[in-house]
Amino acid sequence: MKRFLIFGLMATAFAGCSKDKFKTVPQAEVKSFGPEQVFKGEIIRFVARVTDKEGDLQDSVIFYRKNFTLSGILLSQDSAIRANLKDLGVPNKSDVDVQLEMIYGESNQNYPTQNGNNTVDRKLAVGMFIKDKAGHRSEYVESDTIVLKRIQ
Repeated sequence: MKRFLIFGLMATAFAGCSKDKFKTVPQAEVKSFGPEQVFKGEIIRFVARVTDKEGDLQDSVIFYRKNFTLSGILLSQDSAIRANLKDLGVPNKSDVDVQLEMIYGESNQNYPTQNGNNTVDRKLAVGMFIKDKAGHRSEYVESDTIVLKRIQ
């Protein structure tokens, strides 16, 4: 009986210490960003996995675009790409992929344009954070850099 009681207490302690799969604050993780080198007219795709315990990912997402020199010096940061997730048709779930697509160096009504006048090679990183309906904000996550080839 004593062994059973000790085992029961240990099992309860371990169960109490286990982490939930999802947290109240939305969690974001970069899944992919690419291609590694981009030429004029190519599509740049950023994909992040977002999880939220309550499944109320229906507020907003803000993407940041950071331009660097090839040696890594920050040239500019742009946060102009904002979206309402409900309007984008993101399902009311606890685990979804969020995607941003841009076109490099050309105008296109279907895609935001990225750096249309590079005369030298540059690097680009994309970061984001997301807010849920309850107002919780995820931590900022950022991709690795890719190379935007100069436009001649």
